[in-house]
Amino acid sequence: MIYVTGDVHGDYDGLMDRQISKLKKGDQLIITGDFGFVWDNSKNELNNLKKLSKKKYEILFVEGAHENFEKLREYPEVDLYQGKGYRIASNIYCLKRGEIYMIGSKSVFTLGGGLPPYEDEPRESPPSMPTDDEMQYAVENIQHHHRHVDLIVTHEAPASVKRMIDRSATVNDLNMFLDTVMKNTRYDKWFFGALHQDRAVSDKLICVFEDVHKVE
Repeated sequence: MIYVTGDVHGDYDGLMDRQISKLKKGDQLIITGDFGFVWDNSKNELNNLKKLSKKKYEILFVEGAHENFEKLREYPEVDLYQGKGYRIASNIYCLKRGEIYMIGSKSVFTLGGGLPPYEDEPRESPPSMPTDDEMQYAVENIQHHHRHVDLIVTHEAPASVKRMIDRSATVNDLNMFLDTVMKNTRYDKWFFGALHQDRAVSDKLICVFEDVHKVE
């Protein structure tokens, strides 16, 4: 069974405080960005990763706006649910941008990355933002799947949805791209976490932070 929760920012105790005790072997917990447990190689970080690696379920995450992107790319790229991912530990994987994974009976489109919601966009695109090639790959993957997936997991929200939640939030190129994805893709659920709120915009569009959602 797939479960989805929001940004963690390397907070082990905070993650364990969430309603994840029900997860069992064979389940997947997907985190909507800002995983934060791959950051500075500190003793505390390594200890937390070791504890997470002993969990009976899988931990999958898309990249957020605050990650050590260079360090993440040092992990081996492996085959994962008919896509590719970076293996952090035997049960922990970073989901690549633009992939569509087949997890059980669910097709899961992922596109991590983004910018802090209340800061002006830099003149040059930072590594937190998907490249043109990654967005093109995303488009091709969606088209290959006949513009239909069961689940979408991103860090950022589509532009129109982001402004619906918070009119003062900065809209960037990725938000605009996700608007296009939303208008041209059929999906059952879409989870995003950048705004740090637990709020259902609709039955399909869900802003997630500390809640844990079970994907039926």
